[in-house]
Amino acid sequence: MEITNQLLAAYAEGNVSNEERNAVRQYLTEHPDQLETVMMMMDEDFELEEDDEDLENENALPHSFNDELDTLLNEIDNHDTPLINILPLRSKAAQNNEDNLCAIRCEGYALRTLGVDITDDELTMMAEKRGLLNDDGTALYNIGQLSSQYGLYVSRKYNCTVSDIERSLNHGDVVMAVIDNTELSLDPQEAERIDRLYGELPNHALIIKSIDIDRNIVTLLNPGENDELNDYPLDVFLEAWDDSANYLIISNRNHYKPHPVNLEDIHLDDNIMQLQDVFAENIHEVWAKERKEEGWMYGLVFNAHEKTDPNLLPFDLLTQQEKEHCRILALESIKLLEKLGWQLTKKSE
Repeated sequence: MEITNQLLAAYAEGNVSNEERNAVRQYLTEHPDQLETVMMMMDEDFELEEDDEDLENENALPHSFNDELDTLLNEIDNHDTPLINILPLRSKAAQNNEDNLCAIRCEGYALRTLGVDITDDELTMMAEKRGLLNDDGTALYNIGQLSSQYGLYVSRKYNCTVSDIERSLNHGDVVMAVIDNTELSLDPQEAERIDRLYGELPNHALIIKSIDIDRNIVTLLNPGENDELNDYPLDVFLEAWDDSANYLIISNRNHYKPHPVNLEDIHLDDNIMQLQDVFAENIHEVWAKERKEEGWMYGLVFNAHEKTDPNLLPFDLLTQQEKEHCRILALESIKLLEKLGWQLTKKSE
């Protein structure tokens, strides 16, 4: 649903349907900068009352405004329809504006820990050459690509848990996390409030060395900073880590465990669902075309040596099991687009 100024105004007046209300709430969680505008539209005659404290800080908002803003935030947080947790695919891991190499240093640490002799300078040159490193850092989805070039098994996983970290550390894996580095120095409640007002901003990659649940401690390492280990309260780390949708990059030498993105909160509308066989058939057609170009042909049984495959048939003649496999691939791909913040809409005819 397109969020227009007219719809925001109608929301402020309380003149929207349940569907429109949920859509606006979703929009406001993704665009917290619009909250003030909506609040002002809720009361066009709202007068900013200044007190002594406000005069000292000209950017401060009146307490009554903050109270109303908190009410709106609580309304958004307590809605009946679960909101989509958009994955921060294009966020960059860069510790600050002067040093954008935190992800590179983490990969260098992982490679050296797992037996690859390479320097951070060599990795930096490779990252720049391959376009993996920009002025503002390394995109989350690119972290680990350098390590893969040297034979490491690298898994990039969203929506991870403390148990995932513990399991990987027990396997001897090198575990990187992406966090909002500024929140490591904040109380979790204050960090949560900032997230609600300004959005979640993952900006830094680091190494998780250990977790002690009983002591509520996590030990972190920032490679390149004298390789010092620092302990933080676990709840502080978890709030900072939540900003990346609990993103981990796990590196090892000998095992791979698939961890697809959880798409249970994505529900496609009926119009798209009606097209599932169109998507599924095209996926099959692309696969079949590539197979035939490689010299494969239809055969009653699969034979890699003879290059025969019983699925080299038109989509309509496939078994229900094979058709369903294509449908799942199609719909999961469309759902992933929505999870990453894009929306599929039909052009006007």
